Amino acid sequence: MTRILLALFVCALPAFSASAAKVGDGSAVTFNEHIAEIVFNNCTSCHRPGQGAPFALMNYSDVHKRGMLIQAVTQSKFMPPWQAKKDYGHFKDERRLTDEQIALIGKWVTSGMAEGDVAARPKMPDFPEGWQLGEPDLIVEMETPYVVPADGADVYRNFPAAIGTTEDKWVRAVEFRPGSRSIMHHSLFAADTTGQARALDAKDEEVGYGGMGGGVRGTTSLGGWAVGGGPSIFPPEAPIKMPANADFLFRSHFHPSGKVESEVSSIAIYYADKPATRKRINIQLPPLFGRGAGIDIPAGESKFTIREQYTLPAAVDIYSAGPHAHYVGKDFRGWAVLPDGEEVPLIHIEDWDFNWQGGYTYAEPVRLPKGATIHVEISYDNSAENPRNPHNPPKPVTWGLASYDEMGSIGFSSLPVYNEDIDVIRAEYRKLQAKHTKQAREQMKGRQSTIRRTAGADD
Repeated sequence: MTRILLALFVCALPAFSASAAKVGDGSAVTFNEHIAEIVFNNCTSCHRPGQGAPFALMNYSDVHKRGMLIQAVTQSKFMPPWQAKKDYGHFKDERRLTDEQIALIGKWVTSGMAEGDVAARPKMPDFPEGWQLGEPDLIVEMETPYVVPADGADVYRNFPAAIGTTEDKWVRAVEFRPGSRSIMHHSLFAADTTGQARALDAKDEEVGYGGMGGGVRGTTSLGGWAVGGGPSIFPPEAPIKMPANADFLFRSHFHPSGKVESEVSSIAIYYADKPATRKRINIQLPPLFGRGAGIDIPAGESKFTIREQYTLPAAVDIYSAGPHAHYVGKDFRGWAVLPDGEEVPLIHIEDWDFNWQGGYTYAEPVRLPKGATIHVEISYDNSAENPRNPHNPPKPVTWGLASYDEMGSIGFSSLPVYNEDIDVIRAEYRKLQAKHTKQAREQMKGRQSTIRRTAGADD
C-alpha cells in the first residue's frame, strides 16, 4: 500500500495561485476558478500521459475523482514530493504548495467539489511531449531487454549500449527513463571508450554483466538516477565531455517486485553549445555512501546518528546537494561553518523518504571560502514506530548494497572558484576517502570476528 501511495503523486513546479488569495472564508470555491490553476501548475506536468505518474490530472473529472486523496496528501505535505526543509538552503524549482493553496484545496473538497464556470478555467501550460526537458539531441537505449526475476536478492547489472557519435560532445543534461519503475532502485551512467564493458558483456551468458560499479576503469561519469529522481542538469559553465566512439554504460540496481519484469532503460542526452570552462568535483560526506561511517543500527534504535566534516583547502561554489539513504534513513542536515564562525545552512530533510531521491539544485550557487568546514549529520530510525521500516519486527541494519541494508551521505556537487585549485581539493578529499576505506575494512573485520564468536558459542 505504501508503494502505491508513493506513486500516486509526482508533482512539478509550484506556482502561487492568485485565485487562492482572492477567496475569503465565505466565498464559494470551484474547480475552474480556483483549483485548476493550482493543479495545472503543480501536478499536471507529471500527471499526464507518457509521464511517471500512474494517472492523469488534466481536467475536472480527473481531479474530482481523487479529490479526497488530493486533500489528504497536500494537507500532510506528502505531496508535492519535496523533502528539503523550507528556508534551510534555497533551491531551484521548489515543489511546494503555499498554506493558502492547501487550505483552498481542503475547502473545495469539503464544500462538494463544484466545477464552476467553464469559461473561467485557465489554459493548461504547454508541456513538452515525451521527455520532460523537450526534444533530446540523442537517445540511447539498452540494446536487449533484461528480465528481472520476481523475487530473490537485489540484482546489480551493467548494460553497454552504443552511443554512435564519431566526435566528442559536451553534455548539459541527461534524462533517464526506466522501462519498469517498480524494480529500478538506481542507475549510474558512464561513457566507456576502453571496450572493457563490451568485453565483459560478451563473456556473460545473460544480458549485460553482473557486479556493482561497472567493473571498468577509465570511464567518464555522466551522472545517475535514483528512485523518485528527475533529469540531471549540469552547470552551464561545466557540462560533461562525452567522448566519441564510446559505449554508454547503464550500471543498474534492481529490487525484485514480486513479479517477473522486463527492463529496457533509455536515456535522453542534451548537448551544450560550448565546452566547459570550469572543473567539477563531488564532495560526498561521509564518503563512499557512508561505508566507513560505522552504520550498525540496532533493532529498535530510533535515533542512530553518523557525522562527518570536511574543511575546504580552497574556495568552491556548491551548486547542488544529493542526499542518499535507504528505508530507515530519517533526518539529514548539511551546513557549513565559515572561518569567522558564521553558519551557512545547506540542506535539511527532517523526514527522509526512500522513494523520492531527487537532487536539490541551489537557486544560486553557494560560495564557500577556503577554510570553511562542511558538516553532515544523518540520523536513522530503526524502530517499529517508523512506518517506512521494511522489517516488522525491526532487525539490526548495517551498511550494505541491498535496499534493505543502509547507506548514508550527502553529495555536494561543486566547482572550484579557481580551476587551478582542483588538484589540491581532490588531494585533500582523497585523504578523507582513504580514512573511510580503512575504517570500512576494520569494521568488516570486527563484524566477521563477532560472527565467528557467535557461531562458536552456538556450537
